[in-house]
Amino acid sequence: MSTDSNPPWYVFSPDGEFDPGAIPDRLLHHPELQERGMVPVVPINPGVVFSTATYPDFVIKVLNTDREELAIYNRLLNDMKRSNNHTIPFELTRTGHPLLIMPYIDSILSMYHRNWSPREAMDVILQFVEGIDYLHSLHIVHMDICRMNVMAGTGEHVTAPLHQDVVKNRLYIIDFDSSKQFALGPGVQPAITLPETQTAKPNGLELLDPYSWDVYCIGRTLEGIVKYQYERSNNQPSWIVEQYIRWLIGNERGCPGVCRCRPTARTALRAIKLLVRVVDAMEGYRRMAHTFLRWWPSRAHMNSRDAQHRTS
Repeated sequence: MSTDSNPPWYVFSPDGEFDPGAIPDRLLHHPELQERGMVPVVPINPGVVFSTATYPDFVIKVLNTDREELAIYNRLLNDMKRSNNHTIPFELTRTGHPLLIMPYIDSILSMYHRNWSPREAMDVILQFVEGIDYLHSLHIVHMDICRMNVMAGTGEHVTAPLHQDVVKNRLYIIDFDSSKQFALGPGVQPAITLPETQTAKPNGLELLDPYSWDVYCIGRTLEGIVKYQYERSNNQPSWIVEQYIRWLIGNERGCPGVCRCRPTARTALRAIKLLVRVVDAMEGYRRMAHTFLRWWPSRAHMNSRDAQHRTS
């Protein structure tokens, strides 16, 4: 096993072969894990991320202290009760090498059910944009938004005794390994060199406004999620949802300074909140009309009533 302090904590066999399924001894013997009775058994990302096997499951991540993830989690920990903070509930160990401990929850595709209504799709979008806008308000940029880094609480997690902070159908953002903190905020911060990311860069660009990059990644992530969700249910997403996602993706022109190719997260949040109110109002009117038509007598009923009146 590597003796470096920071991950990856790889395990090697006596003949020098890398063993991707092994758990490093230093993690098994970590003082806080032993105190809690937590035993990592399954490598999710060998050398870095592991899961336990006891119900309810937890994820244990070995944090790299040379990056900003630990500092970012420390900031977010003080604000976990805010409704717009969509960071997954977590704990940080304070003894030995810092570890992140969080509930093992499901993919964003588990929110609601197989066939999202337009209103449910818009709620997923709203929560996603809201969570990134909250980070941007703190001058934190995620930098690696993708489907694998967006999770959801389900009923199973809500009822688990040790996962009481997980909320059903709430979207959670994870993995701040590549994240950055900036002195300048959205609309002011110029372009930077982007790190390696799971989302492909637009037009192969390497320099981009980091806040705008996050919004672009939201759009691309939602594009893939919505396409998958509706294809598997043989339905089409609403026109409003498709147009909103295209607006987030924007038309990248390679701005060297502050990017104007797409909205900021704050503008995008205001827009989706307005759209949700419009859709809710339209649904309310539809229900009112349906109820009114049920009460209103049909033409055949009125003709029958008139005929009875004439013969009486």
